[in-house]
Amino acid sequence: MTSDNGYLVEVENLKVWFPIKSGLVMDRHVGDVRAVDDISFQIARGETLGLVGESGCGKSTVGRALLRLYKPTAGKILFDGEDITTLGEKELQPLRRRMQFVFQDPFASLNPRHSIGRIIGEPLRVHGMARRRQVGTRVRELLEIVGLPADAASRYPHEFSGGQRQRIGLARALALNPDFIVADEPVSALDVSIQAQIINLMEELQQEFGLTYLFIAHDLAVVHHISDRVAVMYLGWIVEVSPADELYENPLHPYTISLLSAVPIPDPEIEREREAILLQGDLPSPASPPAGCRFHTRCPYVQPTRCVDEVPELRRVGGSGHMIACHWAEKIKAGEFQPQEREVTFERLEGQKIGAAPAV
Repeated sequence: MTSDNGYLVEVENLKVWFPIKSGLVMDRHVGDVRAVDDISFQIARGETLGLVGESGCGKSTVGRALLRLYKPTAGKILFDGEDITTLGEKELQPLRRRMQFVFQDPFASLNPRHSIGRIIGEPLRVHGMARRRQVGTRVRELLEIVGLPADAASRYPHEFSGGQRQRIGLARALALNPDFIVADEPVSALDVSIQAQIINLMEELQQEFGLTYLFIAHDLAVVHHISDRVAVMYLGWIVEVSPADELYENPLHPYTISLLSAVPIPDPEIEREREAILLQGDLPSPASPPAGCRFHTRCPYVQPTRCVDEVPELRRVGGSGHMIACHWAEKIKAGEFQPQEREVTFERLEGQKIGAAPAV
């Protein structure tokens, strides 16, 4: 079945919760880490959707759930019109050829005991996509595509730099001619100059092979460069989605505004004059998220009652596909609300359990 609405990936009310166990034999269920908690979004064919947010917000969990490396707790994941949420491993096997993953750490994601030729050729052997003689030819083709010499096939991961290893990771992801690639912080472990090379390579590969990307990162400058649209996550929720240029020029959610205020600007005069918005407090624990708007415990514009009690819906603002989950976004943008010191508290916040979140 092929989707005819232009979307390759559709996510509906996705939840990924991890159980918290207790007791001598860890047999008592005492709670859940709500890593991803009821999110919906779509990725069009040939599009790059950037997914950003601070550590612990659930970005990586989303990426792994889309490829069914994690089993969703609830919701739907439609890939090319087919709901893959409840499929078993055998049913997923043909779909895995079309969905691939590029890992964050190019040093840990390659088996040091295997040659590069074996690493890149392994997907072809596992899926029966090529005979033994054909595997070597295909490996050399893939190495050339990612800008590495053919003789790299006989060498081992420790002989390559970080940027070269990430090129090898991309070659492995391309081996099965996928439609969709989840790239989880693919350049965060690399030097800035090498980051640019890998990003440019990913864009070239997208144009050549018609790839669709979910690009997960915390570096907003990198995300702006590669993404068509950007989704901002906070504590398991998507709080803002927008075309990339519009998000950077006109952020509406207080969390997005604070993130962008921390992005360095190369012009020293502008950098000196602008003021970074520093959020107070730590990210709440996803095992015990706040009621109402999850950002209200750190938001400088929090209002009593509504922010604390009412969950903001992700709603459309304007006609460009800009979506926002904030009760007061328009008033904040218009300057009707002024930021408050976070020392101010409300009675209904007292006793609320706020703790550091595990990385998810």
